[in-house]
Amino acid sequence: MNEINRDYTIQTVQNAMQILRLFTVEKREWTLSEIAQKKSMSISTTKRLLKVLEKYGYLERGSRTKKYRLSLSILKLSGIVKTTMEIHQEARPTLNKLVIDFGEAVHIGVLEGTETIYLEKIEGLHPVRLSSHIGKNNPAYCTGCGKVLLAFKEQTEQEEVIKKIELQQFHQFSSKTVRNVKELKSHLSQIKKQGYAVCIDEFSEGITSIAAPIYDYNESVVASISITGPSNRIDLPHVVEGVVKAGKEISKSLGFIY
Repeated sequence: MNEINRDYTIQTVQNAMQILRLFTVEKREWTLSEIAQKKSMSISTTKRLLKVLEKYGYLERGSRTKKYRLSLSILKLSGIVKTTMEIHQEARPTLNKLVIDFGEAVHIGVLEGTETIYLEKIEGLHPVRLSSHIGKNNPAYCTGCGKVLLAFKEQTEQEEVIKKIELQQFHQFSSKTVRNVKELKSHLSQIKKQGYAVCIDEFSEGITSIAAPIYDYNESVVASISITGPSNRIDLPHVVEGVVKAGKEISKSLGFIY
């Protein structure tokens, strides 16, 4: 893309965002001419932008009034933001308790494409610490948080993510890293059946991660919680019990009913 085309694309995106910001509680509907006048744009340019926003589900046009209004896709996005904020707020006491109880680092992770991104992390009590941080992304196929999120995906969505992972190839971080689709699917099936994931030496030699799902009020798995630490320090049965319990506590605080 040359400089002129890139600048034009950026300006187009900016104009579209400015249109979306016109919609408020006080004025929920706008006509084509009102938007064009308000944003000092031509009718043709405004119409083109509105068609794009309508195509991607961010705006809808009333069949009778012919006015534009925000669609339910915006509500869905706001719901995602709301859930993320709630996870931050509701999970913190539980994370703190896990660190006190087990002394190891705890994470809250979400799935972004084929990777896990950490929304929250609290360091363990030991002097040697993991090289993870909030915002860090790791492959989903060989981490506790990631495997849980994959395991509880709807089947069609899970298949799509696995295909992308296969295209990117299964990078071998250790001798225990998942090697192929068949092996990954077997792991995910077991994780869904037992309700938690255990990754021993898969992403880093000598490191174990135990993770469990976090549900929201829609009964969807929106995140995962994990404890990660040196394999020789992890009391597996004890930690599994603690992580699963923590996942349930956070899920209940988000409105999920067991």
